[in-house]
Amino acid sequence: MIVKTHDTFNRMNGVLTLLAAFFALFLLAGCAGGNYGKLDRDRDLDNMFLNYEVLPDHRYYITGGYDWPSAILAIHKDYELENSGNLWVGVPNVNSAQMRKWIENIAPDANYRYSGRYFAAYILDTTGKRVGAWFAIENYTTVKFLEGNKIQVYPPQQYQNLNFRRGGMFQDGI
Repeated sequence: MIVKTHDTFNRMNGVLTLLAAFFALFLLAGCAGGNYGKLDRDRDLDNMFLNYEVLPDHRYYITGGYDWPSAILAIHKDYELENSGNLWVGVPNVNSAQMRKWIENIAPDANYRYSGRYFAAYILDTTGKRVGAWFAIENYTTVKFLEGNKIQVYPPQQYQNLNFRRGGMFQDGI
């Protein structure tokens, strides 16, 4: 009787292990599929943003507020931003004066430039080709490449109560 219970337990344990392994493979296969790009941190790109330089042949988008963007996104003209949720706002004719307004609002002090709060990176496609640029409060995002040279870039999460303006760390009771 004890042997039968032990055998039944071993079979159940084996079945559960097999199901867990199948589920793990299913999840990994789902994550591995698709055309995902990545960010490539670049200090020279940091300096370009902080010196109010505009990348030629790029369309600019922002999120998080026009005067105080939480991210600035530049996408090469050969690609189209998939923006079905209107998470990004296109800004036509960005020049160094506009870039200066954004950067001076989000990085007002010279010491702030070296604090690492904003993060500049090139957006790379699946082959490592540069297709855009990212300057944001977060150093990560999801970049998907869709059919027809369309690109989808997720904006940083919006933390409405955090305030990094001019030395203030928190606002609204946090």
